[in-house]
Amino acid sequence: MDQATRELMWNIPFSFKIAMYALFLVALGIMIKGLFDKYQFVTGGKGVKGLLPEKLQWGSFFKTILLTGKVPRVKTVGAFHSLIFYGFVILWIATDLVAIHYDTPFKVFQGTTYIVVSFLADMGGLTILLGLAFAFWRRYVQKPSYLSATKPKQELFMYLMLVLLVVIGFVLEGVRIQGTGMPIGEKTWAPIGWSLAVIFKGWGLSDETWALTYRSLWFFHMVNTMVFVASIGYTKFFHIFSLPINALLTPLRRGAVLNPMDFEDETAETFGLAKLSDMTMKNKMDLLACVECGRCTQVCPANQAGKNLDPKTFITKARDLAFAGGDDLWENPIYQANEIDACTTCGACMEECPAGVEHVNIIMEAKRYKALTLGEIPPAAADAINKIRNNGNPWGISQEDRFKWADGLDIPVIKAGKKVDYLYYVGCAGSYDASNQMVVKDTVKLLTKAGVSFAVMGKTEKCNGDPVRRFGDEYSFYEFAIENIAHMNQYDFDKVVTHCPHCLHTIGKEYAKFEDGEFETVHHTELLADLLKSGKLKPEKKVDQKMTFHDPCYLGRHHGEYNAPREILNAIDGVELKEMERTKDTALCCGMGGGNMWYELPEGEHLAKNRLEDIGAVNPEKLATACSYCMINFNSTKAQVGETENIEIEDVAQVLAKSIL
Repeated sequence: MDQATRELMWNIPFSFKIAMYALFLVALGIMIKGLFDKYQFVTGGKGVKGLLPEKLQWGSFFKTILLTGKVPRVKTVGAFHSLIFYGFVILWIATDLVAIHYDTPFKVFQGTTYIVVSFLADMGGLTILLGLAFAFWRRYVQKPSYLSATKPKQELFMYLMLVLLVVIGFVLEGVRIQGTGMPIGEKTWAPIGWSLAVIFKGWGLSDETWALTYRSLWFFHMVNTMVFVASIGYTKFFHIFSLPINALLTPLRRGAVLNPMDFEDETAETFGLAKLSDMTMKNKMDLLACVECGRCTQVCPANQAGKNLDPKTFITKARDLAFAGGDDLWENPIYQANEIDACTTCGACMEECPAGVEHVNIIMEAKRYKALTLGEIPPAAADAINKIRNNGNPWGISQEDRFKWADGLDIPVIKAGKKVDYLYYVGCAGSYDASNQMVVKDTVKLLTKAGVSFAVMGKTEKCNGDPVRRFGDEYSFYEFAIENIAHMNQYDFDKVVTHCPHCLHTIGKEYAKFEDGEFETVHHTELLADLLKSGKLKPEKKVDQKMTFHDPCYLGRHHGEYNAPREILNAIDGVELKEMERTKDTALCCGMGGGNMWYELPEGEHLAKNRLEDIGAVNPEKLATACSYCMINFNSTKAQVGETENIEIEDVAQVLAKSIL
């Protein structure tokens, strides 16, 4: 019994077949040229180091290839993208099987394989059209501002090309079925082609007309396919290569960790990102990987507040300069000062980006150039730097007053030669801000009650330099970091604990880039959660309040800790924890990171306003947080939104202390 199959290249003359193979080689060559040009861009220039990280992320690589990576984070977009993606995977497999069957001795496109693949190909084509219809409606009917394209004509060309590939493929199938006598099996395994064949049969055209129609459509379809192949190296179709590659290169570490600068390099003409050729290869790969989906802009707190920053266009402006053959980012500046200064370094853009683009690293390199080479720093930021240099803190309060918060308390101060388990780095806010001093006191009492071996540095503690680095003044940060690392290495301790996520990030992740700067660092909520689990702390008093928890960016997105604060709050009898709509890795920044704690840009609204509205929407009695900056910011701005005007704001440690002390 004959196996189910069909005649391949039905009604196609030999000359067309030769043209197909010839055009394929041409299209492949054009595509490879485009890919090679991009390779040269990525690997050229001074910033050639840093393409290959210490560890390649093969898990992310295969997740992007097989499961489309982060695309499904937005469910509707993920759904229609999956329809297109998996539809094309099916058609690609079907095309490969046809080629193997026709061009090699291996007859694989017959029998059960033919039946199954033919049916799946029909369904794959249908899902592609459904996905494209949704995408077209979203881009050209809904038209969200963050989805605006830098090359709208190219976008439309890509849509039309994909639609034509599928539609003409279906039409060809229908004409073939009609022209080969309507084989009854095709009704089952090629239902769309069969349905079209039934329609075509009713038109009453001659066999010669159908044959000519088929040949003409086939040739157009073949040319369209080759144009698609050639365009991969020059359009956003390139993302089928760039996204998996960037996923392979993007570290799994949380957040943005900046590398120290080599200030002893006598050949350096500038510091920071002056030219595209100064970028690392990963930075350049980021430029090429961007698909302009606008998710970064959609979640950016600065953009939502009406500031000048648009993370998507920050990337695309540099890429467009590269495509235009330019190099210097500042000769005819593509960036504005307030655009760069508006970034809160919250990492929401990086968390959301399906292409693995590290926006914050590129923005901070531009900020370094602005500060170090151009000397452009917001006046309030420059004032804070001078105060840190003169007084060891950005408020400019005397170093002698740094330990005043401990007056009347028996707080152990670390001494050389005496080992402790934890060095409690109190930080500037904990030392000088009244609300944060209360957090420190309750944390100290809880650690003491749990029998934790800890000590503080007292009057000798200084600012770790976090604000200075966010201002872009890398040289001053370098000085502060070296001084602090040397000072901390005088003492014998196992870990650093801090209640400020910005200190956590700087000491725990960024000091590690300096010699002898590796300190295992934990957040106070992580330590307190462990003490609860071990039974060393036991909540006994009821705290009858409805609360919501605000995830600090540098604890969540930059450090990956979302559970510890919630474990603490949920362990307290009477606490009713209500989550905001934007929570955990989608939490909106309060607006104080990236140096914005120390200056305010004139454009738009205060950065905290949108987050206060999120808080007010769940109508809590208390806002719990776990960040010094968030505490200060919300206390000073809560009156801007009526629903939060009278809300009580406390650190998680303060809530826990009420149930224990």
